[in-house]
Amino acid sequence: MKNLQRQLTVTLLLTLLLAWIFVFAFQQFETRRAQTGLQDQGLYDGANQLLTAMPVSLLGNVAPAERFALPPTVQFNGDRASFQVWSLPERRPLLQSRESPAQPLNPSFQDGYTDSAAGGVNWRVYSVTDASGKVQVQLAYSQSELRAKMLANATRGLVIVSILFLLLAAVTCVVIGRAFRKVDRAGAAIERRGPFDLAALPLAGMPGELRPFIRSINQLLLRVKGALDRERRFLENAAHELRTPLAALSAHAELVARSAGSAESTQAAEKLRLVAQRTTRIAEQLLDQARMDALVDSAQAPEKVGLDGLVALLARDWEACAGRAGQRLTLDVRPCAVMGNLDALGVLLGNLLDNAVRYTPGGGRIAVSCGPVSDGGAFLRVADDGPGIAPAERRRVFDRFYRAAGAPAGGSGIGLSLVAQIARQHGASVTVSEGLDGAGVGLTVAFPPA
Repeated sequence: MKNLQRQLTVTLLLTLLLAWIFVFAFQQFETRRAQTGLQDQGLYDGANQLLTAMPVSLLGNVAPAERFALPPTVQFNGDRASFQVWSLPERRPLLQSRESPAQPLNPSFQDGYTDSAAGGVNWRVYSVTDASGKVQVQLAYSQSELRAKMLANATRGLVIVSILFLLLAAVTCVVIGRAFRKVDRAGAAIERRGPFDLAALPLAGMPGELRPFIRSINQLLLRVKGALDRERRFLENAAHELRTPLAALSAHAELVARSAGSAESTQAAEKLRLVAQRTTRIAEQLLDQARMDALVDSAQAPEKVGLDGLVALLARDWEACAGRAGQRLTLDVRPCAVMGNLDALGVLLGNLLDNAVRYTPGGGRIAVSCGPVSDGGAFLRVADDGPGIAPAERRRVFDRFYRAAGAPAGGSGIGLSLVAQIARQHGASVTVSEGLDGAGVGLTVAFPPA
């Protein structure tokens, strides 16, 4: 994924690096050329000055073997130039420095600059002859010393330029980081938002280049919010409008079933009542879905809920329904608490009980239990001894509108998907296992520590 801040930083750093390489190379080229010219000029000046400083009587003297030495306290670390003074007619040395070799620095004895090898050392030599052509002065620098000096200068220049490059790179990174800090904060704030938090993004403090982009996002959020509001209102209105006529339809169907004389009318009325009950349940589940979406959208802070009290209350409400179906409902609750929304947890437990009552045959058992677990959390379990769910289909029971093959009529495929949704909102997990006595279904919800 492309990152504007990273691209800008890398581009600027590469530009600085190329500029650094160019500047350093140009600097070394100019320094080497200037240094070579200065060295040659020094040889030229030194040879001419040495020639004019020597007396003519030097031609009749023998080259001295003894030399003066520097005092022990003095250390000479300057440029070491070697020189020789030759009598040209005899090719006889008249005077030479301590470092110069025994053979001539310039074996050709031609005036001017030349590169030569003498005494196992390569030399840069300048030679000059007096006006009479009797004496020649040869002044030279060791090329190895020249290269060492140039290398030292190049190393020093490299260190200085590298320090400047690192300082510029650090300043560039800091400046770009500060410039994108507000953008990073805005991105982090968007990531922390809930899935239904569609409030407009703030424009205060944003760079001018990003303001049109943020305005476009705010317009899109406004359109999405309008679409969600319309969908939510539709679900609420549909559930509300369907509840009253369906309840009346169910009541009239029961009346027909009690008053009709023939077996066919009774059977038809019974079917009508069952359809009405199923449609009523669908409407109620749609309403529960709308309520859950509204709870998520409101971002209501969770509260501590006594799970044992809620389970005991709802289980008593469902005892009568289970009794009419010829089922026996048992309750085993221990004190425990979870963090969440009371209404959402009520919907979760209600759908678990409705699922158990709906699919457990007459004479069956339903066991409801809850309590604490060792890690500080809590569990809620609803189990029955009904027909159960094949292991291959247990993973899909939480998909919306999914109904297992061969399941009895009356279900809508919404209840367990709503259970899974509410569990996720509470950080809980739902597992499907066998129910009572190795039969039926056991649905267990594991809540994190409160």
